[in-house]
Amino acid sequence: MKEKGVPPGRLLIIDDDSAMGSFVRAVAEPLGYVVETYTEAKAFKAAVAQADPDVIILDITMPDTDGIELLLEFSKRQVRAKIFIMSGFDQSIRQAAFDLGKLGNLSMGSIIPKPVRAAELRALLAQA
Repeated sequence: MKEKGVPPGRLLIIDDDSAMGSFVRAVAEPLGYVVETYTEAKAFKAAVAQADPDVIILDITMPDTDGIELLLEFSKRQVRAKIFIMSGFDQSIRQAAFDLGKLGNLSMGSIIPKPVRAAELRALLAQA
């Protein structure tokens, strides 16, 4: 957790549903996050490589890649962001992705099942 009075930082979300990105932005910006939303992996990977984000919200399935591939890449790059898995998939699949991130020495935040309520997401991001 950041020091009191220090803005939370940069939050990146990748989700093939642009409405989910807009939802996360609406919840996170009032908390002080600078939010960038992505629906495709190439631009998202470039944004992560450009400057380390503080928080990443990662969907598991997308048309051009999946969250598992991204977690493996983050592990190789030693990404330091707090990573949240957000997915509508079965709990066992979400947990497997989360555990993979931990095995890759990533800073895993928590699992956010879809659909998510604004109050739940706000609470998780406030603690990140």
